[in-house]
Amino acid sequence: MVRLVHVSAAYERSGASPATCVLNDISFHLAKGESAALIGANGAGKTSLFLALAGILPLTHGSIFIDGIALSKRAIRTIRRKIGFVFQNPDDQLFMSRVYDDVLFGLLNMGIAEDTAQNRARETLAKLGIEHLADRSPLRLSGGEKRLCALAAVLVMDPEILFFDEPTAFLDPKAQRAVSAIIWALPHTKLIATHDLAFAQSLCTRALVLRSGSLAADAAPSALDPEWVF
Repeated sequence: MVRLVHVSAAYERSGASPATCVLNDISFHLAKGESAALIGANGAGKTSLFLALAGILPLTHGSIFIDGIALSKRAIRTIRRKIGFVFQNPDDQLFMSRVYDDVLFGLLNMGIAEDTAQNRARETLAKLGIEHLADRSPLRLSGGEKRLCALAAVLVMDPEILFFDEPTAFLDPKAQRAVSAIIWALPHTKLIATHDLAFAQSLCTRALVLRSGSLAADAAPSALDPEWVF
């Protein structure tokens, strides 16, 4: 479903300065329906990897395949319809005056008929148990509620693959449990960036450990030593 083959990437720098390598010869494969944790210290390359998977950070070497389709400028629209990216900070994702409008926005922007889009938006909010938040302003929601609303805005687009960037960061234990339960129940292929090994163990059968832009380990989360990982 998601396959990386010797992927390297770098951020270009201005002037005569050399480019900064942020991903170095990364290869792995995620099968359909598999949930994997992406683990590493700050600066290890987790966000850069997500940007590469979304076609935002160009590769300097290697290839990325999403559902068998090679990532390229020609295929980028097709690939982006297959993936959903849930940001670490939901305030970067929710920008309308009502939750319902945020969930509706992507569908209308794609040209989906308004009646169809409205039905899908209501159904998605109901599946996540947050239909009561539809008319609320995102500014007046708790952290956990914001995370679920941001997830609804992604799920309504019907992606096959989900990328989560620290989905339980800054949440209290109750909100962490609620968000974790919903993520666990999703049947999608999932790649979840996290600093929380206990969270990774509860949701994922596999952990990909990044260190200085390289894949340092590919193992069961329970086999990892936190002191070694971070």
